Amino acid sequence: MTSLFIFKSLIFFQFLLVSAQDHETCPTAFSCGYLGQITFPFTVPQRPHCGALAIHNCENATAPKTIQLGSPPSKQFFTVPYVEGDTITVRENEAQRKTLRSKNCQAIRNFPVPPTSPLASFYIKYNITMFKCNHSLSVIPPKSFQNYKNCSGYNIYYYYLQNSSGNFTVPSSLARCKVYQVAIRDSPSDDLFDFLSAEIQIKVQLSDDCNKCLRHQGGRCQLDIHKNFYCVKEDKRLAWKLGIGIGLLVVIITGLLITWSWKQRVPNFYNKYTESDSIYNGVPVFSFKDLEVATKKFDSSRELGEGGFGTVYYGKLKDGREVAVKRLYQHNFKRVEQFMNEIKILTRLHHKNLVTLYGCTSHHSHELLLVYEYISNGTVASHLRGESGFLPWHIRMKVALETATALAYLHASEIIHRDVKTNNILLDDTFCIKVADFGLSKLFPNDVTHVSTAPQGTPGYVDPEYHQCYRLTSKSDVYSFGVVLVELISSMPAVDMSRDKEEINLANLAIRKIQKSAISELVDPSLGFESDSDVKRKIVSIAELAFQCLQWDKELRPSMNEVLEALRRIDSGSATDEFRYLEEAIAHGAEISCINVHSLSPSSSNHNEVKLSKNKKLTPCPKGVTDKWNSDSTTPYVSAQSASQM
Repeated sequence: MTSLFIFKSLIFFQFLLVSAQDHETCPTAFSCGYLGQITFPFTVPQRPHCGALAIHNCENATAPKTIQLGSPPSKQFFTVPYVEGDTITVRENEAQRKTLRSKNCQAIRNFPVPPTSPLASFYIKYNITMFKCNHSLSVIPPKSFQNYKNCSGYNIYYYYLQNSSGNFTVPSSLARCKVYQVAIRDSPSDDLFDFLSAEIQIKVQLSDDCNKCLRHQGGRCQLDIHKNFYCVKEDKRLAWKLGIGIGLLVVIITGLLITWSWKQRVPNFYNKYTESDSIYNGVPVFSFKDLEVATKKFDSSRELGEGGFGTVYYGKLKDGREVAVKRLYQHNFKRVEQFMNEIKILTRLHHKNLVTLYGCTSHHSHELLLVYEYISNGTVASHLRGESGFLPWHIRMKVALETATALAYLHASEIIHRDVKTNNILLDDTFCIKVADFGLSKLFPNDVTHVSTAPQGTPGYVDPEYHQCYRLTSKSDVYSFGVVLVELISSMPAVDMSRDKEEINLANLAIRKIQKSAISELVDPSLGFESDSDVKRKIVSIAELAFQCLQWDKELRPSMNEVLEALRRIDSGSATDEFRYLEEAIAHGAEISCINVHSLSPSSSNHNEVKLSKNKKLTPCPKGVTDKWNSDSTTPYVSAQSASQM
């Protein structure tokens, strides 16, 4: 009898839906995999009349989402990593990104924006107008324009007009040059490749008709069968029918839940449930019961670590995979936000030196759990403190290189980690590293120089400029990595209350020792600093690089890419000649200066600047670098500990 009632109710509800579709064929939102719910002005190819721009592959939860741009026959698909409101972010293809990374002038081109429709027009949200002028034109640009001269046969002139939507008056002196509108991710500088972006934010600007429909008539914008605009008004009869239908649906769902609850009591029912049998935001969803079994009901003996956001447990899934399960403390807004953030970040990333997210519980679950691959050899911090075995110098060098590689990849993906520390660098059995814990990570927009946000991170690692000015940049990660480099050469913790007041913070201690040419007092004596000349040269080089990373002014710090290049040169020995002179100078009492990391390269124009004569004092650093840094530069907003696994 119950089954018959449910069957009839479903038939009736289907009838109501069909009837409703006669009045309104466009849903308010579409589910689109890792992009979540997309709404107007976006739509899906199956319903092109419902929006101004269609996103492909929404029906496939794990497939990359794309849009098609350009004019036939040269139309091509571009990956969509992010959608927010009326702005869609589009990523260039790999060939174009490679051209941009190699600083090839062919990267300067007009990006194909979608064509204008009766619903909307489109423009690149953050762009700069550039002029390609052949040398034969003998152009004299306005004084306010920058001139990039490194392109063969022509110059590139540009002037930054903030929030340009295409309304730009071409100076008469540049009228004969080719004009390009190029996406940017930072304020213009002398080297245009420092601020050009491979990710383009396209903003949708609704038409006047659509704005009038939405704001004044309470309707919805659509296209008719002839692709002309029309405004769909609300239908009270439709709302009435849907109200009845929803009421019946609630009754049906209640009945199904009662049936499901009864089946839960059947002993063999659990075996029918498979791990990760659904997808949420692009990652598999595990049931709480699965993870409770995997961790032996979150037994305290299986704890791997504990931090500000939750406790991490060792677990083993039914399929044999070893996992680390992070159990967030409280199911409140802040924890849900952190939970969602970590999922959103990790679904964008795939790198051998980043921990892999296997899945999670549903965000509707009464427990928020994240499931990662299990990394068996502990944290770099535990090894440096002697808890998990001593790390020889060649392994520490490997840790520095692989961590820098991971962070450079994050920054190229426009993500700031925001909690770089040795507790978040994991080691596997072959001593390969995995950077973990993305709960505080931040998507860094292409269009801005910094993100204004309350300082977060771990005391001892937080960028002092970020802490004081509330301005987060990728250079904040560089500062934290500088602390990690000092830990690798000293084996000291980032914060130690037993040290002298002015040296509680390891960054302060390192700055003082390096400036006083007392690197030997900073180095862990078990690394062979005095007995192995090759190790000594590399440690001196690493100390100088750390010194660069720890400068107070972020503008004086290298980028993560520059840090990685410097580490590669140090590891390969190609910086040996430069630092032999640096060693000799230090040995005779010279003070370390603010040598730019580019000077580590023999091909650098500054190559001779580091070749110091004996007994010569190096130029002192800018005042902002040598000012006293108090321990209160660390943030009071977060816990000093983080889970050792995540």
